[in-house]
Amino acid sequence: MKFKDLSQNTVASLFFSVMMLLIVVFNDGIPAYDKLEEVSGTLEWFETKGKNKGTFRFKLKEHEEKFVYHSVAGSLSAVKSALNKENANLKILFDPNDSDSALWEFQTIHPVYQVVSDNQLVKSYRSTAAKYYSNDSLGFWLLIGGLIASVVFFAIDWNIKQDAN
Repeated sequence: MKFKDLSQNTVASLFFSVMMLLIVVFNDGIPAYDKLEEVSGTLEWFETKGKNKGTFRFKLKEHEEKFVYHSVAGSLSAVKSALNKENANLKILFDPNDSDSALWEFQTIHPVYQVVSDNQLVKSYRSTAAKYYSNDSLGFWLLIGGLIASVVFFAIDWNIKQDAN
């Protein structure tokens, strides 16, 4: 069977499977706790981003870095309240070697993995890591689904090709 004999469904499912394979193989997950850096300070500015306003970007007055807290980590209302609490002393753990900003933004925005406000733990690294790992496992299952769809569509194409001969 030649590539031109494959249906659009087969080609699309193969493409999807290859993309999911690349995502699963090259996803490093979140960094280890000891690779993160801790900073503290008070909030300078805060904004919500994303379709459902579930991504928080913010900056602390005492530091040049900008930070992002993603909705995948959960506890959005608690984190938002902690970040917006007036004059709160915030401590965050972030990855200094990673940036979640888009290429066209020309800035570095570091992902946050733990939030402490006025010495009260709001979102722990362990809880955040569990959420990220759960989200990453979805990629594996999507890869399996894509491979199954590819096999099914290829079998259908094969039968059609055999019936045509």
